[in-house]
Amino acid sequence: MSHRVVDHRTARRAALIATIWVPLAIVVAAEVVVIGVGTTGSPQLITRWGVDSDRTGPWWTYAIFVAAIGFPVTPIMGFFMARATRVAGTNAWMPAIAMGLTIFHAVGMGVGSVVLNASPLAPALPLAGGAVLAAAAAGLTWRLLPREAPASDTVQAADALPVRTGEVAAWTGRVELPVWLMAIIATAAAVLIVLGISLLLTVGPRLWPLFLAPTLLLAVLLLTAQFVATAGPGGFVVRSAIGWPRLRIPATDLAKAGVIAVDPMADFGGWGFRWVTGPTHKGRWGILTHRGPALEVFRHDGRSIVITVDDPGTAAAVLETWAKKQV
Repeated sequence: MSHRVVDHRTARRAALIATIWVPLAIVVAAEVVVIGVGTTGSPQLITRWGVDSDRTGPWWTYAIFVAAIGFPVTPIMGFFMARATRVAGTNAWMPAIAMGLTIFHAVGMGVGSVVLNASPLAPALPLAGGAVLAAAAAGLTWRLLPREAPASDTVQAADALPVRTGEVAAWTGRVELPVWLMAIIATAAAVLIVLGISLLLTVGPRLWPLFLAPTLLLAVLLLTAQFVATAGPGGFVVRSAIGWPRLRIPATDLAKAGVIAVDPMADFGGWGFRWVTGPTHKGRWGILTHRGPALEVFRHDGRSIVITVDDPGTAAAVLETWAKKQV
């Protein structure tokens, strides 16, 4: 299925509607349903899905749950989407994820758990149904959103170095996540851990999956805090300080390398280790710590890697030297 091609402004507006306004409308509708069922039915609902004798709690527990997740998370996702000004119209997976998460938590974990509260199949049925609906909503969002037309390739290749016979041109650089970003990730993980412990003590051990999110955040921090980039006869390699994740473009696949002006928010929707569909509709990896000059290295098929290293001009020149030797 081909996507409808529109101008950048129209594609970006559609992406923002699908990321912010539709999810907010779904959260509000879920709140209305939960409040309607809660105020007209039993004041007590099952809120602890364990084997304890006392599993009930006030109906408004679900209303708070839906609001506590939906109203903060949706604007946060919308903020990053709105700031991704250059790539919002080419990355429909961003609003697709927002739509899927909204459906799962608002419908599956909220409305479904209230409407089917007395069912012997709860909470498995609402959660499974919510997951199916979330996947369907995400898929439809990705399919139906219009895309902007591919941009022309404007990255200028660097000049190759005048390497003499017997000489080898090589370069090594290092990039670290900014301290403030690492602090945000660590703080978010700590808050989630404290919240998970408090819920485990009050609700029961069945909520252990709550610790998956902080574990994932800490793993991301460990894996992406520092990267080392090398350029030489073998091509271009970027790897984290512990060896993975690792990105590589072999010398035989080097198309060109150049220096660009990058804005992490506008070009990738944030800092750190990122992936987006680039302006040319090709995959684009990013390792980004600040705004300014960055190295971009292209494969022959148009995919690229962008990294904010010191002295990107020298790195690009070294890579261009080896790229031209393959011609």
